[in-house]
Amino acid sequence: MILRKPDFYDNFKCIASRCSDTCCVGWEIDVDENSQKAYRKVTGAFGDKLRANIEDGHFKLLPHDRCPFLDKENLCEIYAHLGEGALCDICREHPRFVEVYGDIMERGLGLCCEEAARLLLTGNGSLTFTTEECNEPEDELDDDDREIRDEVLHAREQIFATLADKALTFQEKLNNIFGYTDENPFAPLENAEAYLELLVKTESFGPAWDEALARIKEKINTTLEDQGFFTETESTRLLAYLIYRHYAKCLFEGREQGKLLFALFFWNVARFFTKELGGKIGAVKILSRQLEYCEENMELIEKWLDGSTGIC
Repeated sequence: MILRKPDFYDNFKCIASRCSDTCCVGWEIDVDENSQKAYRKVTGAFGDKLRANIEDGHFKLLPHDRCPFLDKENLCEIYAHLGEGALCDICREHPRFVEVYGDIMERGLGLCCEEAARLLLTGNGSLTFTTEECNEPEDELDDDDREIRDEVLHAREQIFATLADKALTFQEKLNNIFGYTDENPFAPLENAEAYLELLVKTESFGPAWDEALARIKEKINTTLEDQGFFTETESTRLLAYLIYRHYAKCLFEGREQGKLLFALFFWNVARFFTKELGGKIGAVKILSRQLEYCEENMELIEKWLDGSTGIC
């Protein structure tokens, strides 16, 4: 099995209480069966608290969807009492994600985490990837599926090469990949109002998004332009990473064009509404959480953007 990772993956470490947000609020936290078995054996008052706060395979959230084991300093009580090894799978792995395409495994960090977003945007130069051998089990692919897989990954490599090409201007890169020109800065949609229309259709993850969307609604009737927060290097790294995470999934889900254009859609929302979304890191984080972490929202946007058929 070949393992592929982005250049900043191994530098990630949770910054815990130094984070302005917490991944322990606003999510349903599933507890895997092995963790539940281990928690049943924990003795004392903390063991009682563990068992009392698990219901139907997940932690019973407190008001405002707060994990019952998140203390006042936004630190995990399970980690403090029992160590990292006692965390359930989702807490130990988040914000990491894994995709498997036959004998190729790809790992990454979800941009809903502000430290992951920071590592991505502060990296030097174009986004690169490392590959190594690993002993994880591979998914079976027949010869036809393997051939299609290779075509998709080759097409994606060509996109990465274009984004990294120092001989091209940033505008030329956007044009070559997305057909994006200065004629319509709001492409792949027709205008700013179309962005708002699509964002309003998505299912909200909570008050933070609702408040940000309200600020976008106020801004939408003004003259919109790039707010200048994202450098060209940051933009190319963000675009490449979004394509890395989503494009190859057309092998399973289709919507090849929609998955490609999602990167452009995300980037445009982030740069036109940076202030309204809470700054550069905040914009990436809140958009990732609102869009990438909701299957229904991703499907809605990809279908909206998908205007052509390709090899998938």
